[in-house]
Amino acid sequence: MNAKHARSPVIKIVAGENEVFGDDDPAVPLNVFYVSKSLVIENSSYFNIILDSAPGRAVVFLPEHDYLVVADWLDLLFHDRFDLLHEGALSFDTTEKYLVFADLVGSEKLKNVVLDTVQANVARYSIDTLRDLQDNHPSLTVCFDIILEYLAYVVVTEGWAQFMDQTHSQTETGSDQDHGSGRGRGRSAWNDFIAAKDNLGIVNKLLLKVDALNREKAQNTLVSPAEREDCKWHEHLSEETKAKCPRRSGKKSKVLPSGILVNEGTPRTDGGVSGADVAADRSDISCVG
Repeated sequence: MNAKHARSPVIKIVAGENEVFGDDDPAVPLNVFYVSKSLVIENSSYFNIILDSAPGRAVVFLPEHDYLVVADWLDLLFHDRFDLLHEGALSFDTTEKYLVFADLVGSEKLKNVVLDTVQANVARYSIDTLRDLQDNHPSLTVCFDIILEYLAYVVVTEGWAQFMDQTHSQTETGSDQDHGSGRGRGRSAWNDFIAAKDNLGIVNKLLLKVDALNREKAQNTLVSPAEREDCKWHEHLSEETKAKCPRRSGKKSKVLPSGILVNEGTPRTDGGVSGADVAADRSDISCVG
């Protein structure tokens, strides 16, 4: 947000078909936002198209009825801050909701910061997550790729036995704790997974990714998916926005108690920052949208 946006005419954005009022302040609709036209044009291909074709338009009704999603998006535009680390954070229902909205309004900024959050916390997911994702909304395809690469990274760096233990542990506890126990049960859980015909496609993708990462390891270019500093999984709509990607500049992370600061590093749910954020800049990592 800058002086240019402050000088711009304001547009009324309504999330849904009708105004919604709450109990705290019945006079103020919860789903209505007044925003600088230039700000939304700059950050949304949807608004760019609508307001270019009808520059005098004063009101836009969004098909997105969840006004909290719209509010979070506007907080990101105003403050470069996006708090996805709240109750229920990183569930795929939540992730999908934000990614679908990002696709709706054409906001690569929102999409990329959500993907950065998934990437930084990828260790919480298991191979069963891939089974859940494979038939989900196309907006979650990138999440599948991030998690697949992390699982392959575990195999390459820690071995299949550790990977099987992790598969069992996450199936039982929903977390990445207690990886060192239940080796027999871990192998059993893995055998059950590969025995299901619907999972063969996932297994083949994992094996191919393991082969690819083994080649990277041999070339000494292997990087943990959770620690990557490039924008491999980002979406950039133009060379201009790609050039402005904050991951090209190697900015450090800064996490606030109330949320996260995007464009300054990688958010984690443990309240810390990615180890790569405090490491020296790497010359072999670049922005490769």
